[in-house]
Amino acid sequence: MSNDPIYLTKSGEIAEIILNRPAKLNALNSQSWDGIIELFGQAGADDDIKVVILRSSAPRAFAAGADISEFPVVHATPESAGAYHDKIREAYDAISSLNKPTIAMIRGVCFGGGCAIALNCDLRYIDPTAHFCIPPARLGIAYSLHETKRLSDLVGPAKAKEMLMGAKVIQSDEALSNGLATRMFDADALEAETKDFAQQLCGLSQFTIRAVKTMVDEISEGATDETDTSHRLRAEGFVGADYIEGRSAFLEKRKASFTFR
Repeated sequence: MSNDPIYLTKSGEIAEIILNRPAKLNALNSQSWDGIIELFGQAGADDDIKVVILRSSAPRAFAAGADISEFPVVHATPESAGAYHDKIREAYDAISSLNKPTIAMIRGVCFGGGCAIALNCDLRYIDPTAHFCIPPARLGIAYSLHETKRLSDLVGPAKAKEMLMGAKVIQSDEALSNGLATRMFDADALEAETKDFAQQLCGLSQFTIRAVKTMVDEISEGATDETDTSHRLRAEGFVGADYIEGRSAFLEKRKASFTFR
């Protein structure tokens, strides 16, 4: 167990990035944002890592949001406020742009900036204790357009407005039904189910997995037909080592051993 506010562990091809301020319900301070940037960058550069799980060391919370106790300092001047928000955006981008699948494993409180980092992951696996809220209306601030779009893309414009305007808390069942959560498991099964799926991803073609991430991102940015990138990925796929191995394994009725990194 580390004393750092966020740290990374590895088990085989799976990395876990662990939020670690349990006494503060993992409120995200400046060190936490820096750690997200550093550790997701480290995971992206490590060819041995295929999947990243973002989780908490605190049993009662994934993350309670940005650490508001820092606000008088980080918002002291326009320049400090700008630098702080640039850092947060860089942290969000470090998660969303990672070239590997990411799973947020969520128990308990997932509020504000904690909800935002979870939404930047590819998947959100929760247990029945998970509950979500983005409360700018309680603070008199405006949420960023970038993250408002990410929320709206998941739950729809009306639900996003209701959440943000009303600082509405979304319980686990509603989160699952409206798209905030990807899957819900019993509390005692969440960790095993999350790791089982991460392990399943490790055995599949990383070329395909990365292509899926890229194409879904392009769709989110407005693409409705083939793009130069999608044409390139489809062409590369059919001459790539993973396709050759996958085809051979299918014909030979054996498990494929993919090599793409």
